[in-house]
Amino acid sequence: MNRQRSTALPVLLAPAGSSRAVRVALDAGADAVYVGLVGWSRGGSRGELTWDELAASQRAVASAGRKLHLALNTIPKPRERAHLFKQIPAVIDLGIEDVIVNDAGILTMLRRQFPTLRLTASIGCGARSVADVAFFRDIGAHAAVVPGTVNPAEIREIKSVRGIVVEIMVHMVDEFVLLGKCSMPSYVHLKPSTLPASGADADAPEGAMRGVRQSGSMKRGGVGVCFKICQQPWELFDGGRRVDSRLFPSRQISRVADVKAYARAGVDVFKLQGRSLPVDLLAPLVRRYRDAIDAPTVPVAHEAALPAAWAVVGR
Repeated sequence: MNRQRSTALPVLLAPAGSSRAVRVALDAGADAVYVGLVGWSRGGSRGELTWDELAASQRAVASAGRKLHLALNTIPKPRERAHLFKQIPAVIDLGIEDVIVNDAGILTMLRRQFPTLRLTASIGCGARSVADVAFFRDIGAHAAVVPGTVNPAEIREIKSVRGIVVEIMVHMVDEFVLLGKCSMPSYVHLKPSTLPASGADADAPEGAMRGVRQSGSMKRGGVGVCFKICQQPWELFDGGRRVDSRLFPSRQISRVADVKAYARAGVDVFKLQGRSLPVDLLAPLVRRYRDAIDAPTVPVAHEAALPAAWAVVGR
């Protein structure tokens, strides 16, 4: 489906955790879709594509006249990083030019080695201010993602930084820890697994080292799977007696009622979180934001909170 859009409107960038979800997001009105590649995506196994699925998704998105963004947003160790960088030419050969990264150092290296890529500083890079966005522009980022906690007035200030695309995550979970920068490295399951072969590895000898996946949200060199301990109940004991049970603060942010204000402030891209959402929930979510962006004014119905079923699980 080819959908014509006004160039004056911000881009709607939707998540997809499968090749089917890519098609669903396009049909629901996404201008662009972002996906993760198995082993290199912070979204984890619930929302990653194999190499063949990535290639098929790129063909589907290109035939619709839209863009596919690839999230390579883990922080691999040096040996895994070398393996990842060897795959980048094959990514470019697929026609993918937009890559999302989660680390300033890797962004700088990619910019130097692959100048044709359009690199996005992921929300995990922590950009929230004029100075942050200017920094990422100066090290070579094409775009920077800011969280939905940044208001339209702040976006207007950030847009004073020229030469970089400003994306805002308008549908997301605001976590207790800085999103993508977990400070609880002891609460991870240290069980590394071998990265699967991809189209870029077709000529690699059998048994060749393919690296270990860096999944979850821990960013301090550990490998394994995040237990999301920040989202589990914590119990308070006094002298051996349990006195309370609490959850760390974690709320869903859905700025659907503010899309017009953000557009007036100059935001370039509205990004939705949730590659692990099933397609029956992804489609209405994307349509809801599509309608809000296209509408002359924000309908009263959009003032209400989005359904609880649309709460983001994973990234």
